[in-house]
Amino acid sequence: MEKWNELCFILSESIPSNASEQVFELKVIQAFEKLGWSHFKGEISVRENIQLGASNRITPDIIIKSDDTNLFVIEVKNPSADLKNPSYQNQLSSYMRMLRLNFGILIGNEIKIFVDGSLVDSNQSELLERISFKKDNQQGLNFINLFQKETFSYENIERYIQKKIKTIKENQTVENLKNEITKTEYSEYLKNELKNKLLKEHSESVVEKVLEDFKIKIYDSTQTEIQRTIYVQTPQNDSENYNGTTKEIELAKIYKKVPVWFNKPNQKNSQILINYMKLREQKTPVTFFELEKACERIANFRSSYQAMKTISERNNAKVFDEVGRIISLWEPGKSFVEKEYERFLRRNSG
Repeated sequence: MEKWNELCFILSESIPSNASEQVFELKVIQAFEKLGWSHFKGEISVRENIQLGASNRITPDIIIKSDDTNLFVIEVKNPSADLKNPSYQNQLSSYMRMLRLNFGILIGNEIKIFVDGSLVDSNQSELLERISFKKDNQQGLNFINLFQKETFSYENIERYIQKKIKTIKENQTVENLKNEITKTEYSEYLKNELKNKLLKEHSESVVEKVLEDFKIKIYDSTQTEIQRTIYVQTPQNDSENYNGTTKEIELAKIYKKVPVWFNKPNQKNSQILINYMKLREQKTPVTFFELEKACERIANFRSSYQAMKTISERNNAKVFDEVGRIISLWEPGKSFVEKEYERFLRRNSG
């Protein structure tokens, strides 16, 4: 751990706040010499001008070599620079690709290790690990063991990369599953499971009456929370004069307008909302283009729809959200709209 702590001193603690990138580059060279690589012997190649083809040249900050074989490339940035800047990663990725190296290192106010995107089914390099300059950092010790000359080997690097890639893919799968199970159909699945459990001890009519006033929502934590839906009475004041928050004012509009829309299904807003709810029953998510096609007979559909997804003083009521052309019910009013739609269906089932 002492060698890592020394690197922390060289690359962080001893760096003046106003140090230039050139000064910091000398510190990086010093750090890798501490790891056993020799600048004198050409194992640390600094700003080497490399010819690629007839007209292309690149000048990477640092390349670590062994017997004239490129091992890995290092891009150096001033410690005051924000390493989240995508241009830094793109520059490093370009060097990795042109030098045919599977990994590279970005060093500034921390260390970032990147792997070539082809190894993780990506069009760009992938961040494997971020290492902060903190003493006694276990990640730092692992960095020393991987990149010091004495213990450096392609076998160790390959094992490290594969382990990190496995973690990346597992994390991607976890995120995809989290997004998947928060969809409406999974909430309905759980509601059906609850219904089946209750039916073992109670009549169907009792269970239906109980469940119609409850909703099940799956949160990102993947834990299910059953919340009693509270339907607020429409305020006596006109919504434009109602002295509440923007959300409260918009909800007041929903409580006032949505029952009217379902009672008068020939109105333009009514038709748009009913068409959306029908599409939602068939599939989720519903896209803007699918709703537009379903509403192709409605004059000025786009302007009417725009007003139904916007919060403003002059709109009728915001019932929709749209992200990336995917339409959903506005979450604060969602349960009320769903309940009113169920009532609409019951009224028209005969």
